[in-house]
Amino acid sequence: MKKFVKHSIESAPEESKELLKYGEKKYGMLPNLFRYMAGAPAAIEGYVGLFNTFSKTSFTTGEQHLILLAVSVVNDCAYCTAAHTRASKANGMPSSVLNAVRKFKEIADPRLNTLVATTQKLTRTRGEIDAKDLETFYNAGFSPENVMEIIVGISLKTMSNYINHVTENIINEELEPFAVGKEIED
Repeated sequence: MKKFVKHSIESAPEESKELLKYGEKKYGMLPNLFRYMAGAPAAIEGYVGLFNTFSKTSFTTGEQHLILLAVSVVNDCAYCTAAHTRASKANGMPSSVLNAVRKFKEIADPRLNTLVATTQKLTRTRGEIDAKDLETFYNAGFSPENVMEIIVGISLKTMSNYINHVTENIINEELEPFAVGKEIED
């Protein structure tokens, strides 16, 4: 049976090399996700492009990673759960919030709780969210445009979550402190 190749910068197709270097510089390591995607230049290019687009949304960087974490938890992606726990924490999200998201528990901050709950519902229902849920979202200070921005994040994570599942990707050593099942501390 054919296997997915976890590329290095040297072994990757020419079209993927610069994006691998970009990933290594951005994350301080070469994420295994990038290494697998490198074999299909369109995959890594699409992921990086959509990630850069998502970073331009009206959400803070911490909120963006919280959205990506919420999707990854629903999609049961251990790799992205660890990666976005790390990124959320690095961007100011308290451990209590991260632990709650990872365990499908309520978040004490009502606004963040609504953001995560709406993201998870959109993910679980594949966008089939009802008017009552949208009204709750809007009453928390969000807008219809924010719903569209969340869907960009869901699209981004669906891509990487599925790639991690199909490649049976394991987390990088640097992500180990944020692995599924571990309690996150401040």
